[in-house]
Amino acid sequence: MNFLGMNRVSIKLSMLLGVWVSIHSDSWFGVWIGLELNLLCFIPFLTQSKETYSEPGVKYFLIQACASFLLLMSGVSMLNYSLFMNVFISCALLLKLGAAPYYFWYLSVGEGVTWFQFLGLSTIQKIAPLVLLFFSEVNLKISGWLISLSIILSGFVGGVGGVNELSFRKLLVYSSINHLGWIMVPLLVLNEFWLIYFLVYCLLISMVVIILLVFGLYHMNQLFNISISFVSKITLAVSLLSLGGLPPLLGFFPKLVIIEFCSGGLMHLIMYAMIISSVMTLFYYMRVLMSSVMLNFDNMKFLMSKMEILSCSFMMVVSMLGGLVYYLVFKSFLQ
Repeated sequence: MNFLGMNRVSIKLSMLLGVWVSIHSDSWFGVWIGLELNLLCFIPFLTQSKETYSEPGVKYFLIQACASFLLLMSGVSMLNYSLFMNVFISCALLLKLGAAPYYFWYLSVGEGVTWFQFLGLSTIQKIAPLVLLFFSEVNLKISGWLISLSIILSGFVGGVGGVNELSFRKLLVYSSINHLGWIMVPLLVLNEFWLIYFLVYCLLISMVVIILLVFGLYHMNQLFNISISFVSKITLAVSLLSLGGLPPLLGFFPKLVIIEFCSGGLMHLIMYAMIISSVMTLFYYMRVLMSSVMLNFDNMKFLMSKMEILSCSFMMVVSMLGGLVYYLVFKSFLQ
């Protein structure tokens, strides 16, 4: 057991090492080495659970390997600078991220993994492609029109796709796609604020996944059949609404900052599209709120342990009061 435990730790550390190598490499070959190291270590992580099948791991491997190969070939061909190579680099990175229009694999893989694996897929695995996309935009001036198109499509796919979904994993996949659209807006204008937004997104989705993991929730209809405390359901609802960007919760203020520093020039169209898409995401989060809190009092329990009270209180404070602190601290990014 100790050997197996050490083996799992070494795989996770090697996965993080792959991310570090990718974002610190000076050549496209080094980037490719880091991405492949990260991929080869993430595949065992995807397939180690008895609750999941090998199909998500195979799909993820094939998609990521193809994207890495396309990125390597495009990067090597950049020696003879070509507009087509810029487009291929953009497509490869967007494919790795699972951003629209290359999001279909994300839905399939996300639905077939456990919550812990889903969290890694939606957070750690986004770091290297986002950093590479930012550096490529700064140094190579890659196709801004393609990134703009992906931003708008990601916003609407993430907003419309989750409206009729009953699976929490697919719901969070669509939410993640919508957030990718918001994260890429600062990338487009070469602003480092995308990193702050990404960190807040990681915090919010982690809180939601922890609640769903603790209670074993995978589908919305489970909210009617499982005994969950009233405060836990309120915490889940508030965390989801914060992830959706409901003011004045924490998830709203990163979007407000982006809207403020992108309110000029040709960014108006993108901002209007992203605001409309965020309203759509709030719609299906409000549906979860109605299902979990207002329509089912019979199975609720009102007595909680001290640990439940402390954890729920922490998440509520972060979601409700963290936004104001966040906005005051990072107001400097508007300058």
